[in-house]
Amino acid sequence: MSNLVQRLEITAHPQLEKSLGYRGDSRWVAWRWEPDIDQLISSDGKTVATGNNMAWLVFLQHDLVDPAVQEYNLGEGDRYWLLLDTETRNLYVGEGKTVQSLLEQPESLGLLACLDGGNADRTGETWQQTLSQLTAKPVVRNLTNALPFSIAAALIGALGIGTGLWVVPAVQQKLAEKTAFISPISSGANCGLGGSDDFSAYIGSSSGNKELHLIGVYEANADHKNRDLSKSAIEVKVERRNKPIILALSAYEPVQWNISAEPGAVIEKIIVNGYHNQTVSGVSGIPVEEHSYEETGDNLGDFIYKWDAAAGSSNTSSLVTKLEQKNGTSLTSFQGCYRGKNFSIN
Repeated sequence: MSNLVQRLEITAHPQLEKSLGYRGDSRWVAWRWEPDIDQLISSDGKTVATGNNMAWLVFLQHDLVDPAVQEYNLGEGDRYWLLLDTETRNLYVGEGKTVQSLLEQPESLGLLACLDGGNADRTGETWQQTLSQLTAKPVVRNLTNALPFSIAAALIGALGIGTGLWVVPAVQQKLAEKTAFISPISSGANCGLGGSDDFSAYIGSSSGNKELHLIGVYEANADHKNRDLSKSAIEVKVERRNKPIILALSAYEPVQWNISAEPGAVIEKIIVNGYHNQTVSGVSGIPVEEHSYEETGDNLGDFIYKWDAAAGSSNTSSLVTKLEQKNGTSLTSFQGCYRGKNFSIN
């Protein structure tokens, strides 16, 4: 068995991925628990999204599943991820950075499926055709350089069900050098009294050369007399150093956004969206675009403070869609609540 991923002695129900909230069409998808935000996260190598927490817990506690996954602590930590081959219904467990790297290398996952006998009834000719297709990929081309083709094909046929990932040392080294995506969401976000216990978050893609982070609230406090900005401050701390950041801030009521950036964090631009006046303080030399109906006569879109399917839809009136189109990049993260006090981007 491979020390990179372990195949579980159970197979997945045909509706497992849908039950866990995955709506994509990739052959391979993985899930992990994100303890910082108490949220199930799915990843298929192209998109990262939230999943169904309750379905995840029910799945892990099933009589057939629990004995197979208990040692991996999938319901509490993010060290190990669950990986599903939606064609063979095989399930695997591996460390996060390894699974993420595999999702970025479909040819490696294709070889894994072959080695684990996903189609045990194939003829010798079909095995040879599959191996030829796989070894045409640069990542596994060294396999045919190291072994005569007939021996390699025979080895794959003999390994059958239950074997793990077979890779050359150069590929193992490449996998080890890759790092897993680190969540930008902090568990320290604070939602004010009267709107408490309603923190909402979403983790999206970080595949481009910059990141787009959105923070959304309805208000900063419940006192709207004279709409005094001095009493409506929200603290935003930016610590993330991965890539240049576009910071989007949205509120219906007036808010004074106090921004602090840690050394090494690069904020490329700040965009504010509101119905009432929004102001930004704490940083200098950073372009600020204001879109508030009260001040500029326009706003970018809705004033979302809770993530749901509509927030991330293709609806062109949505704030998320307009921000993505405006900046030419996908949303990296969203966090918000009805009455916000402070947020961090890690």
